[in-house]
Amino acid sequence: MRDNEWMTKIDRSFQSHPFRVALIWRFSPLPEFIKNIGPSLVPALKTRHQVMATIAHGLPFTVLWSMMGNEAAAVARGKGASVFLKRMVAGVFWVGLFVSPTLFGCWIKGLEDGASSDED
Repeated sequence: MRDNEWMTKIDRSFQSHPFRVALIWRFSPLPEFIKNIGPSLVPALKTRHQVMATIAHGLPFTVLWSMMGNEAAAVARGKGASVFLKRMVAGVFWVGLFVSPTLFGCWIKGLEDGASSDED
């Protein structure tokens, strides 16, 4: 992996902004397996940054999905869908469809731009 150009770029990115890149990695549209295992291949990422990013990403989603499950159970019991449930579904849709891929794409673009400026 040392001779891999992309791994070098990723490693440099984790060295300069470890928590931010770890959080972007968590929000990426990559499969869960890659999001969980991938950062372990980057020597520059310290465990504390990975744990903080996992908590910062996971805790809000745990609360969100728990609240959504509670709302969905209320709908299943015959109660109408609340405005809160509709807004949560819409919000998750937009974050998942646009925000996460955009953040990840900007990070990838930054890796390419950083490599270009290093070559100049």
